[in-house]
This record gives sequence, C-alpha cells and structure tokens, in this order.
Amino acid sequence: MAERTVLASFHSRSEAQEAEKQVQGLGVDVTQVAEFGPFSGLPTERNSFLISGEIPSLASITLHNTPGSRDSGVLLAADPSASGMSDGQGNVTGRNFLLTAVCPESLVEQAVQVIKQCNGYT
Repeated sequence: MAERTVLASFHSRSEAQEAEKQVQGLGVDVTQVAEFGPFSGLPTERNSFLISGEIPSLASITLHNTPGSRDSGVLLAADPSASGMSDGQGNVTGRNFLLTAVCPESLVEQAVQVIKQCNGYT
C-alpha cells in the first residue's frame, strides 16, 4: 500500500492536537504533534529555579530553555534574544507546532482538508 507523509504547521498545540484527532478518525494510524523552535534543549519552567537560586544558564531565564551542557548554555546566553535587547527578528514564531501524518494514498486529500479546517498550513 502506498503512503505519503503530510506535514502541517499550526499556531497552537490545541489546534494541532484537534487536527491529529480528526485525521486519526479518518483511519490514519501514524501521527505525531511536535513543537519546534530556534534553540535546542528542553523547555523549562523558570520559576522552579529562580526560587532556589540554582540557575543553569541565562538562557534558562530569558529563553525558557534548559541547555544540555554548560557550553551550550554559554552559546545560548550569547544570542541577542537572551539579552532582551532583540526584536526577535529571525526567530521561529507563529506556526511552530508541527503535525506529521503518514497517510495511505487514498486518504491524503481528506487529511489535508481536515488540517485546513483546523487552521493548519500544509
């Protein structure tokens, strides 16, 4: 059976998850919703370490990102976005939630229509 991969971007996780649910309802078994951004590392909740005083990196406070190593923390902190003096130009904004669906060829058009109805961009 021939399959095609459909990639769609969304403004919010909830829109992407709703589209994923509806695409799965069509009979598509393989789907995934992921968030992407300009920085590697894990998203972080900054209040957890501000209280304790154990701050891994400036990037943890300003970019909401926990670097994987001390070196990557230094590089992230050197980014203009970390200083607060940047306008964010060039950063990934807007449609940073990605829905990936591996569809049987016969369901591709239906999946694309569902995605568009859920405000997705393919």
